[in-house]
Amino acid sequence: WAAPVLVFTAEEVWTTRFPDSGSVHLLEWPEIGDWGDDMLTAKWNSLRTLRTAVTERIEPLRRDKIIRSSLEADIVIPEAEITLPNAALHSPELLSELFISSTVHEGDWAVTKSKNHKCGRCWRLLPEVGEDGDLCNRCEEVVHA
Repeated sequence: WAAPVLVFTAEEVWTTRFPDSGSVHLLEWPEIGDWGDDMLTAKWNSLRTLRTAVTERIEPLRRDKIIRSSLEADIVIPEAEITLPNAALHSPELLSELFISSTVHEGDWAVTKSKNHKCGRCWRLLPEVGEDGDLCNRCEEVVHA
């Protein structure tokens, strides 16, 4: 599981442990199976489905070069589409993290380019950023903590 992130380290560990088995990067991904938590499985299935729907709406804007990345997107999602088993994830901040987007709001489906300025640290376009390069509230707190 560490191979995609720790490429060289994972390869070194694998070839040391299994010297005759080839590269770790040529193996098939192991099946996860059942986590044993139906609520957790349902929650992440809902999140994946919602993320797919959002990505399908972002891609035409990227293709048409209206936005360069999903971080520039303001997303509006109908409340009925956000059918998450866990209401705690029904927050714009957490959903924008999942979608790798600027902001998320409830309303009729829409994806537009944000008119906000870009945070110099996380690169999200947020209302609290005064001008490009300033820090958003979250980054300000992290940097000065």
